[in-house]
Amino acid sequence: MSWFLAKTALLAALLVLQCARGADDDYTAFVYAGCSQARYAPGTEYAADVDTALSSLTDSAGSTPYAKYTSPSTTQLAGLYQCRSDLPAAVCGVCAKAAVTKLSSLCNSAAGGAVQLRACFVRYGNDSFLGKQDTTVLFKKCGADADAGGVAASLDTALAALQSGSGSFRAGAAGNVQAMAQCVGDLGDKACSECVAAAASQLKAGCGKASAGEAYLGKCYARFWSGSNAAPGNDNGGGVGNGVSGGDGGAGAGGTVVGGGGNGVGVVGGAGPGNGYPYGFVPRTTYGDVSDGSGKTIAIIIGLVAAVAILIIFLSFLRRARNLDGKS
Repeated sequence: MSWFLAKTALLAALLVLQCARGADDDYTAFVYAGCSQARYAPGTEYAADVDTALSSLTDSAGSTPYAKYTSPSTTQLAGLYQCRSDLPAAVCGVCAKAAVTKLSSLCNSAAGGAVQLRACFVRYGNDSFLGKQDTTVLFKKCGADADAGGVAASLDTALAALQSGSGSFRAGAAGNVQAMAQCVGDLGDKACSECVAAAASQLKAGCGKASAGEAYLGKCYARFWSGSNAAPGNDNGGGVGNGVSGGDGGAGAGGTVVGGGGNGVGVVGGAGPGNGYPYGFVPRTTYGDVSDGSGKTIAIIIGLVAAVAILIIFLSFLRRARNLDGKS
């Protein structure tokens, strides 16, 4: 009987750990990607520099939430990644690797590209983007209309807290509204506040009556969600190339939008995103809610605590079994 209970406890522990790992999946959910129209040829110095940059960034992601890379060669290639600064290093490492894999798949042989996942952002190119402000709107989405819960009244206060904060990661709350923002680490506090202010303006203008929303700009993003945490409506924005959110999205000059705002695929020429080369953005085709991942973090912690408790029970059963064997 002791061995049966011990095996049951061990199986339960494995199931708990599996659920904890599953809760982490949301951090690598796809948001958008963009690739330059310019290409590089395999076997060239530029190709080697891209591989080196992405490898270097991936190697650093397990220890720091932000890192940049500049090639020592004449290609002038640069790269960076940014993880949500409030998350553990292990989550950052997993997210950055997933982003690089996605980037390699979507932007194969592109001279520049960027991928935004739920918890991290990776970008590379030779367009001198490091240290430069970029408030171009790349992706915006709003949730369904909020109920009469005072979301609109609390939203201004929550977003104001983001703008007045410091550091690359910022959080704010008011009433039943919570908000967060993340800037890329190559921006200082002043530039970060300016970028967050631009993102907040996009949210207030386009999602002021929504239960949730998120706006991704070139060097930062801001998100908010309320207690209602409703799923988004059918069409409240999309990937854009000219800084103006549109129903079917837009794209940098000659770029394309796949699965932008609304249903279906938009292919629209735009004014160019002003970030050195035109992106063709590929937003998520399914949106889900825009709730924060903190609930999943709590679930992971609870799961790990439960696993430790079950492990202690398992070891206790083993000790009792040995004592019974010794007496017989």
